[in-house]
Amino acid sequence: MKKFSRTTRTLTAAAAAVVLTVSLGACGGGGGDSAASGDGNLRFSWWGSDPRHVANQEIIDLFEAENEDITIEGEYSDFGGYWDKLATTTAGRDAPDVITMDEKYLQEYAGRGALADLSTLEGLDTSKFDEASLALGQYEDGLYGLSTGQNAYVLMANRDLFEQAGMELPDDTTWTWDDYYRISAELSEKLGGDIVGTDYGAQDVDLRIWLRQHGENLYNDDEPGTVGYSPENATAWFEHLLEVRDGGGPSAARYTEEMSGSFEAGGFATNRAAMGWYWSNQLSALRTASGSDVTMLRVPSDSGSASENGMYYKASMYWSISSQSDDQQAAAKFVNFLANDPAAAKKMLVDRGVPANPDMAAAIAPELDENDQTVVDFLDEIRPDMAEPPLPSPVGAGGVQDMVKRYVSEVLFDKLTPEQATEQMTAEIEGMISAG
Repeated sequence: MKKFSRTTRTLTAAAAAVVLTVSLGACGGGGGDSAASGDGNLRFSWWGSDPRHVANQEIIDLFEAENEDITIEGEYSDFGGYWDKLATTTAGRDAPDVITMDEKYLQEYAGRGALADLSTLEGLDTSKFDEASLALGQYEDGLYGLSTGQNAYVLMANRDLFEQAGMELPDDTTWTWDDYYRISAELSEKLGGDIVGTDYGAQDVDLRIWLRQHGENLYNDDEPGTVGYSPENATAWFEHLLEVRDGGGPSAARYTEEMSGSFEAGGFATNRAAMGWYWSNQLSALRTASGSDVTMLRVPSDSGSASENGMYYKASMYWSISSQSDDQQAAAKFVNFLANDPAAAKKMLVDRGVPANPDMAAAIAPELDENDQTVVDFLDEIRPDMAEPPLPSPVGAGGVQDMVKRYVSEVLFDKLTPEQATEQMTAEIEGMISAG
């Protein structure tokens, strides 16, 4: 069995975005002549936790056993280091052939010509994917990412820590942000020591959901190059994070330490936080890492109505193919295996979300353990209250996630007021997406 090659973090995300911006113009796009058959040597990249790495290698082994003329080398890292590495390898014309892509970066890479148009490649069958799933991977008139499945951003709760504190789980169909603050503070007080009531929900997706609860969006789809929110609501989000910090959340120092650490070393994964913000497909990995009884909760809202909490289904990830690949036919064959073969689906289960291909969802149903079935059931349970998903992030927005984290850190350390952070963040976001 071949060894995984670990990537390392060589650039900040902002620097990587600059490299990507100035370098990809020469990449070219679509299938083009490079779609011709090459030597069958492929590289496949992804991010994630150890169980995903093991499953991916098993998938590679299955595919290679059926396709002796194709060899695949796996490359993986943590989420942050993944994008730094991908930006530099793409700029250096050494990108992996098959790329695990995220919504935040899909249009960034497609818009710069770094991805092949999947709809032009022979051997990749997308007929089982409905129009809504395919639309999530489109840019202009092409298909640059094939959805691996759907998930939702949720609040994870550690039942064991709630029980240790002598507290009941909240009713997540009716709870408000005030309930969340109160419960977090009470958990911190009762558990004491190094255990806090909640981790921060302090990423761009958290800001997105907060804005959606107030009828706004992170990006303005009607006026490209501008944000879709008012300063008041963004400022209120930063104030909300200060409420978390001062009422039961981690210190600013612990926040920055955990943001730079691994998934398994996070406060929630190590039983040092009773609540934490994650994607639904991470439930199994969190239960494994923590060894605790972890459950999923809906996001709180101002009104206490689940239908107004701003949650949405997101394409968990995408399969993409580099426009630089010298064997796009082989790459398309491997993506077709990932998307349409029951053997591959049974290795992935719901780690990349509930499969977007309904045949694959049916194939894995008998294979699901309690963790995976819990995810499927929860996503079905919340369906009546889910709103339409936002459009993929615009070109230029690839560095917004790290930029938001930076402003969160400045606010938590009291280096910027919420108003100052909002003003500077907004100017920076608009500079990034207008340049795109």
